[in-house]
Amino acid sequence: MAAEIGPEPAQGLSADVPVILIPEVRDYQRINSELVARLDEGHRLIRLAGADGHRLLVSRLVGNWNAVIEIGGRVGPEIAFGLDAPGLTVVCRGSTADGAGSGLKNGRLVILGDTGNAVGHAQCGGEIVVVKDAGHRAGLNQAGGTLVLLGNAGRLVGERQSGGSIHAWLEKLGPHAGHAHRGGELISLSDRTPGKHQDRLNALWVALRPWVPDPTL
Repeated sequence: MAAEIGPEPAQGLSADVPVILIPEVRDYQRINSELVARLDEGHRLIRLAGADGHRLLVSRLVGNWNAVIEIGGRVGPEIAFGLDAPGLTVVCRGSTADGAGSGLKNGRLVILGDTGNAVGHAQCGGEIVVVKDAGHRAGLNQAGGTLVLLGNAGRLVGERQSGGSIHAWLEKLGPHAGHAHRGGELISLSDRTPGKHQDRLNALWVALRPWVPDPTL
């Protein structure tokens, strides 16, 4: 199992934190249903524990909750698939498999470990941050939102991108970045030019300070 990194979550949240034990529930639909029930109860922090390749966690959730979901373990494919919850931050403390954040509409996905291929596939809103390395084809068919790659990434980053923005250290990207580009932007993290993209990144680093330091300082 990949090592999990990052500090404990932000202070000021209730010590009464619900924990959903993934191996005991197993089925992703039941896990997500239990998660929604805890969110509807008003919990600001929820932990999913014991992920071991489980797929579609926190997928297709739609709501106006204001909360943090932390996931421990090795997360399977398509974490936060189709998520549409602008006040929700999902923090994966370990690695994730292919398709993380696919079809993300609203909300924030933070991956503190490595991620597989096609992170942010067809992303159309929200924010995705990968702290360590990403596989091939990150941002494939991205139509909107913000994708931040802080580590190395494989080939074809931003393939067929039509909107949104990808922020990365360009020297850490594999070959053919921006292949068949149709719109949107691929921006170097070393570019600190004032403007809407930099303002958005600055706000993102402030929001993620409990887990991710500003990498450009």
